[in-house]
Amino acid sequence: MALREGGSVLWTVFVSDALQARLDACCADGRTATAVVFEAIEAVRDRVPDVVRGARARLRSPHARDEVHYLGSGPVQVRIRPNAEQAALLERWSAELGAPITTWLPPVLNAQLPGRAEPENMPWIVQDEQR
Repeated sequence: MALREGGSVLWTVFVSDALQARLDACCADGRTATAVVFEAIEAVRDRVPDVVRGARARLRSPHARDEVHYLGSGPVQVRIRPNAEQAALLERWSAELGAPITTWLPPVLNAQLPGRAEPENMPWIVQDEQR
């Protein structure tokens, strides 16, 4: 969701605990979450639709059987503050993908950030068979 805050745009995306830890590690060198997000988007720019499609999964739970989950998504809030040009780019990508940023950004980060990508060692996540 994008909010206007004091003249800038604020986006909130929800990621998994593991992805948050990987993002924090990338920000340890002084980069902002926003900078890391746009580096990740740039790195997979030509593959974003495939990355998102390949990130469809489900939780291994009888109560969540029909719910679509995307690798990298979870309960932890990540806030990014893009400038106007970057915000327009996020909106354009969302329109092209037919999905909100909250759906496609966690898989992009999961695919690009260093460290153990989901679903490795996460038995509660099952890759979606219908890609």
